[in-house]
Amino acid sequence: MSLCRQWLPLLLFLVSKFANADPVLNEDYIQIDSRITPSGERIELIEFFSYSCLGCYQLGPDLDQWYLGNLELVNLTLVPIVKNKQSESLARLYYALLALDKLVAVHYDVFGAIHDDRRRLWEVDAQIKWANEYDIRSEEFQRILDSEWVSERVDEARELAKRYPISVTPTLIVDGVYWTTASMVQSRSRLGSILDFLIQKAILRRETLMETR
Repeated sequence: MSLCRQWLPLLLFLVSKFANADPVLNEDYIQIDSRITPSGERIELIEFFSYSCLGCYQLGPDLDQWYLGNLELVNLTLVPIVKNKQSESLARLYYALLALDKLVAVHYDVFGAIHDDRRRLWEVDAQIKWANEYDIRSEEFQRILDSEWVSERVDEARELAKRYPISVTPTLIVDGVYWTTASMVQSRSRLGSILDFLIQKAILRRETLMETR
C-alpha cells in the first residue's frame, strides 16, 4: 500500500473535522463588549458595506442567499460606510435609490458599474448619467440625492458605524455583539456556517438576558 493511500482515511477525517469545527473566537469572529439590549423578535444582522468595496460585491450574493433561508429568524440591514467624500457620495447614491424604490432592482448594477465597467459613480455627474440609463430623470434624481431625507439617512449611517470597531468592509454585526469580516470568513463557502453559529449565540445571549431580568 502506498503512503498516500495509507494516510488518506486520516486526512479525510481531519479535513471533515476541521470543516465542521465551530468558528473560533478572535479568529473567525470577535465578541464586542456591548451593553446594547436587543429589541425586536428577529436577530439583527447589519452589513456595513461600500459600493467601492470589491469584497462586498463578491460576498453580497452569498449573503442574500443565506438571508433568504433565514427570513423568519433574521432582520438584515445594509448600512453604507461613511468615512470620506467618496464613501459619502456613494452612501447618498444608495439612499437615493432606496427612496426612489429602485434599490432592489439595481443594487448589484451599481457594483458592476464601478468594478466591472470602471465608472466613477462617486461623482455626481456620473451618477446622474448612470441613473438616466435606468429611466430615472435627472431632475428627480438630483432632487432626491440632495433631499433632507437622504442627508438624515447618511448621518444616521455615519453615527451607527461609530458604535463598532469597523476598519474594513464588508463587516457583519450580529445583534450588536458578534462581529466578523470577509477576511475572517476567508472563503465564501464558510459564510453561511459562521453566520448560523453567530445567530445561535445571539439567541442564547437573548435567552440569558431574559432570565436575568
